[in-house]
Parts: sequence; C-alpha cells; structure tokens
Amino acid sequence: MNLKQYLPLFGKASEILVCETDGFSLRGAVIALVDKQLKVLHQATISQVDMAQALPDLLTALQNSGWQGGGSAVLLSPAVLSTLVELPVNPQKPRPLQQMMALVQGEVDVLLMQHMTRWSVGHLLVGRGYLTAEQAQAVMDLQQGRPNPAGGLELQDKYSFRRFGDLAVELGYIKASQLAACLTGQEWLKAEDDLIECNWIHQGAVDDVPGTFNWLVSCISQSLFQRWVAAFTKQGLNLTAMYPYAGCSTSLLPEMNAANIVLESRMGLALTVRTETGQITQQQADFNVAKPALALCLEAYHALQANTREPVWVACEQENAATLISELQQALGIEVHLLTHAAVTELVSLGMLGVANCVLNSAGKHFCLGVREGGPPPPPMQRLEVRATMLAACLLLALVGTELSLYLRHAQAEAELHDLKGKWSSLDTASKRIQAEIKAIKLRTQDLEKQHAEQARLKAMLNFYNVAIPERVALIQNILGTLQSTVSNEVIIISLDEGGKKQLPARSPLSVFSELNKSQEIESFMIDAWALTEATAQTFIQNMQRAVAPYQLKVNDTPVLSAKGPLNLDGFSVKMRLIKLQATEQGQAIL
Repeated sequence: MNLKQYLPLFGKASEILVCETDGFSLRGAVIALVDKQLKVLHQATISQVDMAQALPDLLTALQNSGWQGGGSAVLLSPAVLSTLVELPVNPQKPRPLQQMMALVQGEVDVLLMQHMTRWSVGHLLVGRGYLTAEQAQAVMDLQQGRPNPAGGLELQDKYSFRRFGDLAVELGYIKASQLAACLTGQEWLKAEDDLIECNWIHQGAVDDVPGTFNWLVSCISQSLFQRWVAAFTKQGLNLTAMYPYAGCSTSLLPEMNAANIVLESRMGLALTVRTETGQITQQQADFNVAKPALALCLEAYHALQANTREPVWVACEQENAATLISELQQALGIEVHLLTHAAVTELVSLGMLGVANCVLNSAGKHFCLGVREGGPPPPPMQRLEVRATMLAACLLLALVGTELSLYLRHAQAEAELHDLKGKWSSLDTASKRIQAEIKAIKLRTQDLEKQHAEQARLKAMLNFYNVAIPERVALIQNILGTLQSTVSNEVIIISLDEGGKKQLPARSPLSVFSELNKSQEIESFMIDAWALTEATAQTFIQNMQRAVAPYQLKVNDTPVLSAKGPLNLDGFSVKMRLIKLQATEQGQAIL
C-alpha cells in the first residue's frame, strides 16, 4: 500500500512528469529530486498540433527511454494566464473560499478574455511565420472593406465577412495545411465558455494603497482545463495542475529573498517580474508576435521603471541567450545575468525546471502558481489528508493508553521477579568467582604455550642466520671461484642463473621437521657457456666436474650443441646444471 496515495500530507513525490506545449508541439521530461538537486531522468518531444494524439506519442517515447509510466503530471501551457491583481483582502484574515473565488474571477474575467484573443488564427499564423504582419493587415482590410495594397474597394462585396483563414488561403498567402494546423492548435489554446478555473496566492502589501494586497492569480478556461485533464486521465496519469507558459523560471533564482528583476523571453512574449523579500511586487507582460525579442524585453523592462542597481536576470532559450544578453547590456548600459540551471537541455526549458523545483522542492512556491482542478485547496480542516491525520492521531492516543496500562502491569511483574532474583544472588556471586578463577588459569596456560612457541621460533631464526646464510654465501663464492679457475681463453660464460631449486620444508626460521628419508636437491645453478671448439667444451665440463666435487656439487644435464657465438662465430653451446644433494634421515630437519 502506498501511504502517499491516501495521505499526501506525509510526503512529497520524488519525481514528476512535467510537460510543456506551445500549441504546436508537446515536450515532456521526468524530473526527480536527487540529493536536493533536480535531475532529468527521461525527456522527449513530439511535433504534433493535435494534442490528443501528441500526448500518447510523447508518453510512448518516454517509456521507450526507460520510464515506467503512471503517477502525477503537470503541464505548462500558453492558455494559462498568470497575473498580479490587487485585492482588499488581508492574507492574515482570509475570506471564505466562495467569496474569494468571486473576487478573483471578477478581476481576471476580462483579462482572460483579452488573453484568449491572442490565440486567434491571425496571431497564430503570424507567430508560426506562415504569414507576415503586412499580409495579415491586408487580409483584415479586405474583410472590413478598407483599401489596401491587395485590392481596392471594388473587392468589398467579394471578401467582406469572410473568415480570416479562408480569405488568406484564397489570396495565396498561406496553404490550407498551414491553416488546418493553426485551427487544430487553437482548439487547445482557447475556449468559448465563461467558466474559469483559477488559483491564487498572496504576495506583499501594496505600498501606496493601505489595506490592499497583491495576489498572484493563475487562471484558465474550465472546459479547456477539463479537456486536458481528460486527455491525461485517458493515459493513466493524474494532471494535478496547469502552469503558465512564462514566469515559472523565476522559482530558479539563486537568491529568492533579494531584490531581482527577471526578464523571460518566449516566442512573441516578454514577461518581466520584480521580486523583493521572496514575493512578487510587479509583473509586466508584453505580447507581440511581430516584434523581436529584444524590443519586447526593453518595453517590458522600461514599463517597470526599474532601478539600475537591481540585478537583472534573463531567462530564454539557451541558443539565443548570449546574443540577447549582449544586446540588452548595450541597450540598458547595465550588467545582465543569465538565469540558467545545470539540468537545462534542448528539450527541458527553464520553466519546466522551475515548476519541478516548486512541486518537488517547495522552492519559489510564491513565484510559480498552477491551476488545480476545482480551484485552490480548501482550508486545512476540510482537507481529507488533515482529517486522516487527526484520525491517525486519535488511534495513536488509544494505542498509547493501552501501552501505558500494559507497562504498569509489567512493572508489577518485574518487582516480583526482582525479589526472586535476590534470593539467588549469593549463589550467582559464588558461581561468577569460580568462573573467574577458571578463566584466569586458562589465560596463564595460554601465555605459557605462547612463550614456548616464541622460544622455538627464535631458536630456528638464530640457526637460520648463523648457519644457513653463511653456508649459502660460501657456496656462491666457491662456485664463482671455480668458474674463475676453470674458464680458459676459448670459453665464454654467458649467464649464471639460479633455478629449478626445489622448495624444502626446512629452509626458513619457521621450518617444520622433515620426515623424508631420502636425498633432497637443495641447490641448483644453471650455467650457460660457449666454447670455440667441442674439445674445449668437453674439457670445460670435465674441469667443472672435478672442481665442484669438493663442494658436494654434481654436474647434470651437459648437452654440447653447435651454436653461433659472439661476433657470429661458429662454436658450441654448453648448458650445465649444478645441483647439490643432501641426504635426510628420519626425524632430522634440513636447514
């Protein structure tokens, strides 16, 4: 059983699916919180204007990259309006939910209608680059019967009251497929109903109007929101909230409590946000698909009447960031900083990371506000998780009472047991004393055994250093002396190696007693020589046999073979093996 599924108050999700759409494509990323840092686990994008088809394609692409699917999701969409409104409501004295809902909807109703006009067919065609601003104006003039370069007043009867898209296709400005794409995308950006889903969060007080406070409000058409929820539910996902397309990157500010100005540039949109002490004090949005990003950012910045000492942060697409920052610095004459994050990629925007940071890490929650189904959450005492917590607390109190009763009965039993243990204390003391004496005797016995073993080891070590090593040194010196005396002018010693010596049990200070009763090969030397003639080689071998005999050495394996020698001279190779044998008796150790 997953406790978080029923009691969300007890924990936050460790990862979440964050999706973002601009109306013509859909991209998503599974973002997790690892060691208090955001990490992108999976990411994908789908270029499809029909979001009903784009969503399952996106989820399939994510699952192909290793995502398990299911869980919660959030969505960033241009259809969500986020704005700052002034309300005579003190956050310390909140109004009832329905009354607050009415106040907020009264403020944003007109603003949302104006916002949805931005997603008309003409704006979408110009925004996608299918139509220029001049062509769009010409089409509108023909619709309304005004003279324009495309034709005079004689076209009024022919083109008046025609739909904008059909007229643009007929004039040859756009293709029918481009119009169809914009109409399909428009269905997921605007709706015709008057019902609004909205959410709000308090900011600071308005300086020049006592008793009035700023409230950050996010809203969207209810039917459009429900359409998105149904699309995610069909794929087995729970769409918990929808967030605005621009503005969420503010939650990634490095210093949220300081004064900052954030310029977020999106396609045809520039949003300027001023923050102070962790709250939004001003917000200005400029929307114009025909203007470049620099012009929109400058207009939005100057509308704030900002102080030049306030730090300015720019949030935009990474490939355009350097150019936009350079142009802003030249135009404003101030330093402009880039707002970015280590997890930003081509498929993961700053806004997506800002939402993930707000949902998973609760950072910048006053800067990033999403729309929930059914509006903002009810008061704490009306929430299911709070009631479940209170029920769990009552059960815990009952459990504590039962445990206390059992503890008292256990204490009484412990007292009786203590009396019984006292009667046996004397016997236990005597038993411990006897065991201690036995243990001491065992320890003394072990010490004696260790001393005997140490004495034997020292004795073996002395024998090794006093006898074995000097004998070894003398043997090597004798072999070298023998070679010096037996090698003639026609013989060359190429190498003298020690090899093939068998390891005996009694060759170190830790040797054990040998039980073998036979000869053992205790030394072995390999001599590689070269002689000018075969006779010289045989003579060298015979001389070596006579010379090493006094040292109990025996010459074995003496093949004489024809071989090239130094300076590529013809001669004979002599390989000789000197071994030393030592007979062992039963019970006698060889050192």
